[in-house]
This record gives sequence, structure tokens and C-alpha cells, in this order.
Amino acid sequence: MQLMTTTMQHPEIDYYSSATASTATATTTLSDLIDAIRSDEFAFKIKYLRATLAAGDDDGYAVAKKDLQAVSISGTAEGKRAKAIEEGRFSHSGLLQLDFDAADNVGWTPEEIVEILQAEPRIVAAFVSPSGHGVKGIARIPVCTTRDEHVAAFAAARNHFRAHNLTIDEACKDPVRLMFVSHDPGAWLDLSRTAVFEPVAAANGTCPNAAKTTKKKSIIIKGGGSFAEITPDIARDMLAVIPSRPSYEEWLKIASAVWDALGEIQGTAALCEWSPEEQDGEYASKYQHRLTDVHAATLVMRAKEHGWSPPPPISMTSSTRKNAATSRTVEDAEEDPNCIPEHVFPVPAGEIGHDLASKHIFAVIAPTNRLFMRGTLVHEVAADDTDAFAMVPVAAKRLVSLIETFGARVMRREAREDGTMRWRSATFPASSADVALSSDGAREFLPRIRQMVSSPVLIPDGDRGAAVIGKGYHPHAGGTFVTGGEEVQTVALNEAIEILAGCLIDFDFPDGGDASRAMASLISPAMKMGGWIDDDFPLDLAEADQSQSGKSFRFKMIHAIYREHPSAITQAAGGVGSLDERVSRALITGRPFISFDNFRGRMDSQIMETAIRGLGKVAARALRAEADIDVTPFLWQLSTNGAELTRDLANRAVITRIRKRADTHHFQTYPEGDIVSHIKAHQPRYLGAVHAVIREWASQGRPLTAERRHDFRRWCQSMDWIVQNIFGLPPLLDGHREEQMRTANPRLQWLRDIARAIINAGYAGESLTAADFGEAAEDHDLPLPGSKASSESIDMRVGRLLGRLFKDHEGDTISVDGLHITRVLAHDYDPIRKEHRERKQYLIFTSEQQFEQCSDEKKPESLF
Repeated sequence: MQLMTTTMQHPEIDYYSSATASTATATTTLSDLIDAIRSDEFAFKIKYLRATLAAGDDDGYAVAKKDLQAVSISGTAEGKRAKAIEEGRFSHSGLLQLDFDAADNVGWTPEEIVEILQAEPRIVAAFVSPSGHGVKGIARIPVCTTRDEHVAAFAAARNHFRAHNLTIDEACKDPVRLMFVSHDPGAWLDLSRTAVFEPVAAANGTCPNAAKTTKKKSIIIKGGGSFAEITPDIARDMLAVIPSRPSYEEWLKIASAVWDALGEIQGTAALCEWSPEEQDGEYASKYQHRLTDVHAATLVMRAKEHGWSPPPPISMTSSTRKNAATSRTVEDAEEDPNCIPEHVFPVPAGEIGHDLASKHIFAVIAPTNRLFMRGTLVHEVAADDTDAFAMVPVAAKRLVSLIETFGARVMRREAREDGTMRWRSATFPASSADVALSSDGAREFLPRIRQMVSSPVLIPDGDRGAAVIGKGYHPHAGGTFVTGGEEVQTVALNEAIEILAGCLIDFDFPDGGDASRAMASLISPAMKMGGWIDDDFPLDLAEADQSQSGKSFRFKMIHAIYREHPSAITQAAGGVGSLDERVSRALITGRPFISFDNFRGRMDSQIMETAIRGLGKVAARALRAEADIDVTPFLWQLSTNGAELTRDLANRAVITRIRKRADTHHFQTYPEGDIVSHIKAHQPRYLGAVHAVIREWASQGRPLTAERRHDFRRWCQSMDWIVQNIFGLPPLLDGHREEQMRTANPRLQWLRDIARAIINAGYAGESLTAADFGEAAEDHDLPLPGSKASSESIDMRVGRLLGRLFKDHEGDTISVDGLHITRVLAHDYDPIRKEHRERKQYLIFTSEQQFEQCSDEKKPESLF
């Protein structure tokens, strides 16, 4: 079959309105095409396509690309493009399309490919492809008279670039193949070149010497049910948000994922920038033992967990008219039924569906960082009357009121009587807002939010450095919003130690381990907010021997240092406003501190236990609100004079005991009043002291101790090193295991509480009977653990409970929370039975010395 030919200096090429169009809408020239690609004619649509691809929506990209304009580089057809060659309706242009896809040319950047093309005298044009990852080249070939000649010319070009390790898409051998337009301000053109790729031998329409090559595996990013390629730059962006000093297991997993995505050479280069080798050749050695079952998706998952997300598009739609104006005004849109004006929020109607409208709207809203995706719901950060911020789910009516505050006009497209289109101002319907809030557009483009804090946050910066993020939105830790706070002051380490030690000077801690845990509680929130420790954080449990000892006051100091308003939860029983409902409400609010104040009895919240176990998300249900909440960012606090914990919760708590100071103690005073008021007045200095301590720890390489006496080992080992080596305090968990066991044992906890009550009543060292214990329990409202329906007298129940406790302890003395309860055998005379008898009696001492100093008259015979 012969092809019609043309010998024009600037041959014509066909222009198609889309890839699905069967006939050309116009003819153009290569020069005009490159001018349009350099200009903004296709910019709006190309930005949308690239952003869709970067967001991981491969299916959406493929669908949208079909509406992109295209040209037939190798010539023009009379009538329909199909069978134009076979029917002799195709005029060859002497040009050949060359597609260099990123998937086929792994390791090459578009800039490098363009440079190779510019150096080849038979290439006359080159520009970046619509995806932004590949390159389109235009080569001169002879004006072909048959399909076989065109295929043979393609083979010559393919063989030439194969020598440069570049692969051309085999589909380019088709003379009527369409080439999509693009946007590239640097598109290159040199029509003065006349050299051509001379055809090599070809037969039967096949590519001569076309040895079949195996297409290289495309590395993919999974997201939104679709995929996009990972480039070295994307991999570096993802690594940049992942802490560079994870555990060894996590480090090897991330390295294996990077190698899977980029290969050994490029992967190792990216890894060395992220986490430099501690020994020469370390990555080369580990590559030989990489985890072959870990793939690129692991890298994507870890990056998203730490806040990485593909950049959103600048806009969503563009004019599809040839030679369209560069600015898309309402007037332009009225002429073009496929155009949505840039500064218009369209009301879904007619050809503008809910999906397209929501994508256009949220692409504009996203860069303002005013609306966020939290889980699957759209949220905003709002302040209440007390200036306390909260994450608030956005309802449809709220979106309607907000939508006009983003600088765009709400408009509806309507048809005039003559069939032309016009845009008219409108109100956004609540029904459309409801659909938009659940749309893919909201999920794809709105920034993710995971934690909300009130003061600047210190985050890791490199291997041993640190940086501060201030007011506003940051991708750190999966999305962090800092609501305010003054600039943190720079504090020297020695001064920081003095400042933080001064916070605790008025507290009476039973032993050094309690003081160490109290100091850790001042620093721990900054470690959590900054993402310094890849581990769960324990429940901070403040326990006192009496009311007004300062257990809640310690929490108030912590809140003041971080400028936070806690979500305070007080005790109530069941039904509406139950404990779990109030915990759910606190989780939905999103404030980092959730604080249980003066809790008594059994702590029974399934949601809290699930949250502290670090299981990721919990279903929070409260009045008129429900959501699946990521519980990782929260800090849990509980103050009590004797709460009973489950064993699991006790294992996940760090218990700090406080004793009430004597009435004669003189507390520190400040110009502002107490220490909390003083901290609030100088909050940037106190937070600076915390940051100074963490910077020192980071500069030392984030060292750990060998402490293993807690479920949350990474947290304990880090904080243990800090309190011992920076503050010179005792080991963090000294004496802690016994307190965990007590709080999880209701009988032992009751004995501690009743002994405290008896001591405070002035009966230390006095001989007591089971009946005395029962009377004290009733007087101080300390019910015995277990069933309340027992028919036994309280004396008998107390005797049975004490007998079991002493049996479990296998001795005649039980030590609990600094108290010593001793069981002895006393002899007296029963005047009724007229006989001597033996009775069990109990003595309570606040120290071991007190029992030894007890007078012989008061010290009965030991039972053992």
C-alpha cells in the first residue's frame, strides 16, 4: 500500500481533540505544536494529570488522559484515522515519534534523556511527557511511501538509542500513532536539522532486528487503589520524613524496601543520604542479606505514617480548545463546555458531576491548610471560648458556610435558550456538600492531620540534630498542626537541668525512683510530639497517700510547660456520659493530653486500654459524634489516691508516688503566685529547657540503657538514660515493679488504702483486730473487694481477706507502698469461757525501724 507524500519544509500534522477522537479537528505544524507546549495552553490539564498520578490514582490518570489533546506526528489522514494507510488516505510528514517512558528507562531523568536527544543531529524536537517522568522526541526520517519503510526507519532510531541504553516504546513504529500534547516551558525545537534515520531492512511490517526485550519492572506506589512509579527523587522525599535512626530491624526493612524500588546503586545512594554509613561498605554488606520479601510498598507505608503525601495539583480542569486563552475566565468557560474557571467552585449539575466538582474544590482548598483529613473524615481546627483548640469534624452545613471563604465564587453552569452555556452565582447546596465531604477529592487532596499541639515542636533533624517546627501545618508525624506559641528560648544544658529540677523541689517523693519518673514525665511529652521514640508511651499514673498531696498539681505543671488544655475526665458511673463515652469525646477532640483526675476504684475503660496498648485506631463513639481515631499521638494521665488497674493496664503504666508535705512546709513562691502560674508566664523558657535536654540526648546518638523491667522498653531505656546521665537521678524503674503489682491486685490495693487511713487516724503501731479493720473500712468508705452480696459479717470477711494476703506473701509481714503490716499472735483471758485464748492481731508501721523500736509490752508474739 502506497502512502501519499509531502515534501514541505514544515510538514502538516493532524491535531485531535482527544485520544478517542476518530478524525482530526485541525491540522497544525511541529513549530506551532512546540509553541503551544511551551505556553500555558495545556498547562492546567497537565498539572491535573501529573498531580493525579502523583497522588497514586493511576486509574484516574488513565481515564483523564483520554481527554487530552493529541497529534499524529507522522502525517495527516483524509477522513477517519482508522485504515487510513490501508486505504491510501495518509500523507507522511517525514517525522517519527519517539516515546521514552520512565518505566522502560529506569535510572534516567527526563533532563538526561533530553540532553542525549539534543546531541543527536537527526532529532529536531524534545519535551517532557504528560506524566512528567518520560520524554517525547521527534526525529527526521525519509518521507515514507509504505508502512514497512516507516517501520524500518523506526528500527534505525531504536537501534541507535539502544546503544545509549535508552529504550523507545515499540508502539512508535505505527505511522498513525497519536502523541499526547504536554506542558514543558523548556520544550526544545531545531527545525534547521535535516539529517534522517535511514531505514534498515524490514519485512512484512515487522521491526527488523527487533530482539524481544524484557520490560523492566515498574516500581509502584499504592494509594487510593491505584499506582504510580517511584523515582529516586520520590524515594528521597519519602526517606526525608522517616527518622534516620530507627531500630536495626526497622532500618533493614526500610533499606530493603528502597533497594526493591530503586535497585542497589541508586537505592544505596539514597540510603547514604538518609542515614550515613557508620562503617565503610555497610550498605553493600547488608544488600547481600536484604529482606527479599519486603517491597517498595513498605517504604510508601512508612513514609505516609510520618506525614509524606504526593503534592496536590494546582488546579483540576482546563480548556480543551485548540489555541485556548492562557487565563481561564468565566467568559472562556461559557464558550467551552469542558472548562471550569480557575476561581469558581462549581455546583454539581449536568456534565459537572460530584466527583469532578469536589476534586476541583478541594484542590483549591488544600493549600490553605484550613481543612484536613483525619482518618476518613474532613476536620478543621477551631478554638472555643477559652481559646482551647480542638479538631472538629466538618458537617455539610459547616462546609456550605466555609466554602465561600477560600477566595472562589460558587457558581452553577446553565444552558441559555440558544444552547450556549453560562455561569451564574449560586449557593452551594448542603446535599452537594455532604457528598463532597465523603468524596475521593477530599481524600486525595486535603492534607492529613494526626496530631494537634499548642506550642512549637522539636523534631529530629538528621542523625544527631534537631529542628523546631512552629505555628501552622507540617507533614511531620503524619500531619502536625501547631496552633500557636511563642518562639522557644535557647537554654544552656546546665540551666535547663536547674530549671526542670526546680519544678519538682516542693514534691515529697517516697524514693529516688519516683523522683526519676516525675522528671521523665516533664520531658516525655516532647519526645512523643517530636516522634523521637518509635514505641508506645505509658500511662502516667500519679498516686498520693492523701488528698492535697500534689498529684494533680504535677499534671498542671506539665500542661503549663506545653501550653496545653487537657481533656479532663472525671469519674462517673455507667449510662449516658459513661467513662468510655467521655474517653471517646476526648479522643475526637484531639488535644494531646487526656487526664483522669482523682480517680478511685476500678479503672475500667475498654477504649483507654486498647489505646494505651498501641493498637493504632479505636472506634470512638460519643453523643452526636463518632470516628475511628488514631490513638498514637495521645498522652494519658491518671491521678489517684488508690485506683485499681487491670493487670494489662498496670503493665502499661508508670507509677509516680507522692507524699503529702507537713503543714509546716514552706512552698516556693514566685511573683506570679505558685509554680504553675510562674511556668505559664515564662513558658518559652521552660519548654526551651525541655528541648535542651532532648538536644543533648540526640547529640549523644540517642543512647539507651539496658533497662528491661517494663513493657514499653524503648521509652524506658531512653528516659532511663536521660534521668541518670543528664540529671544524675537514680534508675527510672527502681521500686516500680512492686507498685505495678499492687495496683493490679485489688486486695493488696485495699490493704494499702485501709492501712493509710488507719495511720492517718493516729493508730500507727497499735494492736488491731479484723473487726478494727472492718470498722475503719466503713468509716472511710473503703469497701472490701469482691462481691457485696456476701452473708458473712464484715469482721469475718476482713479476716478471710487478710488471711489470704498473708498466705500469698508467705510470711508475717506485708510491705506495701512504704507501709509494713505485721500479723502477730496475742494472748488474753476470756472471762465468759474462763480460759486463756489466742487471737490474731495486726500492727501497722510506716518504717521498719518503728517495729523494732516498739516496746516489749506492745510487741506480741509472732505468729511464726
